[in-house]
Amino acid sequence: MPWQRLAADIAHEIDPETGLPWYQEILLVVLRQCGKTTLLRAELTDTCLFKPKARVRYTAQNRLMALGRLEADFWEPINASPLRSFLNPRVGRRTGKPGLSGKNGQEAISFANGATWGIDSVKSTSGHGPSLHKGAIDEAFAHPDARIEQAMTPAMATIPDAQLYIASAAGDASSVYLRQKLEAARARVQLENAKPLHQRVSRTALIEYAAPAGADRADPATWWACHPALGYTITEAKIRAAMESFEHEPEEFDRAYLGWWPSAKVPDPVIPRLAWNDLKVDEDKADWTGEPVWCVDVAPERDWTSIGFAAKTPGARAHLEVIDHEQGPPHWAVRRLVQLRGLLGGNVVAIDGQGGAGALEKDLEREGFIVQRLSLRDKVDACGGLYDDALSGLIKHMGDSVLDGALFSAVKRYTGDAWTFWRGKSLKDITPLYAVTLARHVLVQLWGDDYDPDESTYGGAETDE
Repeated sequence: MPWQRLAADIAHEIDPETGLPWYQEILLVVLRQCGKTTLLRAELTDTCLFKPKARVRYTAQNRLMALGRLEADFWEPINASPLRSFLNPRVGRRTGKPGLSGKNGQEAISFANGATWGIDSVKSTSGHGPSLHKGAIDEAFAHPDARIEQAMTPAMATIPDAQLYIASAAGDASSVYLRQKLEAARARVQLENAKPLHQRVSRTALIEYAAPAGADRADPATWWACHPALGYTITEAKIRAAMESFEHEPEEFDRAYLGWWPSAKVPDPVIPRLAWNDLKVDEDKADWTGEPVWCVDVAPERDWTSIGFAAKTPGARAHLEVIDHEQGPPHWAVRRLVQLRGLLGGNVVAIDGQGGAGALEKDLEREGFIVQRLSLRDKVDACGGLYDDALSGLIKHMGDSVLDGALFSAVKRYTGDAWTFWRGKSLKDITPLYAVTLARHVLVQLWGDDYDPDESTYGGAETDE
């Protein structure tokens, strides 16, 4: 289609000084059913055919989606074309799929010239390893952060003509990574266009299709003006049918077929914002006393870890504070807690018994900590207790943006007649919120008015650990 040819022409503009591609990054934000996957297939195939031993990588929303596309959208069209002769015949002989490796964890398309087209999962180590000649981050709207790009980009540093494609339809309120990329690229284009041609230096190409803001969403003229595949692979009738099917969710139609980003939907705060803000104390007035109770909380995907504490404070039940909030596996957390214990005291560590921090329990015990493993019932009580204390003015905190951000993005998950904070549906990582919530709960259960940090009792009963 003409738009695909234009996109490829832009992506392969040449730097006259080096003869290499001018653009190192191509940000492609187009509408649904435009054929962006076909364009990515052509780009990655071209690199594999003409660069012996090239390495290219593709990723979608997650590894399973990327694996499905590797075979259905990439290998099958190549295998059904004259390009089949360029596939590695020694790979895939047993399955009857020449060139397609199905080995678990190493799925790839292999070419006779040694080039390999693999897939990546979406994690901080994706793309690490051998150098990459070309990368494609598809469906970028599904990524909450830049971890996949941060992993791929260094692998391209030593390849002079390497390029990274970032392709997607418009995103939603959770598409933080894509929104930031798009807003930065738009600003960069505006700045570059104000310069003479010979002074432009940006190596990012922005190719975006969207209807003008305020256009009539139901007018076919709007569709024809913004949808580059209309009249080629999609018809007015198909778009009209999509608009009718999304009648109850018009923003979804606008996002997919007009390129409009929906307005951010921020959940109602679990704890009223004014009530929480009234609990804030300045750092120089934070006068917690005694031995703190620690908590380490790990996200289900083990991609975020937080350490928080609760401690006694005059005029309230507990002072709450988040000490660390780090991306990546929690291998550092035990060592950090040992350090914090030496600085601030506290020998009791709360963990979510159903959460990711359970794997740290034995390591914590080996370091001499008293680990309090909370059940689901405990967690329900902890969330309710935090709410009650917040509305009763029995909590103090320092207005930390990390803790505030976690609290105000959290949503409830009901368990019977009670609720917990919902990790899977909250708008961002809420390990900072759980780190102080569970610490407060254990502090209250252990402490009372006669809390002794050397006693390994919980809720009045001796522990077995």
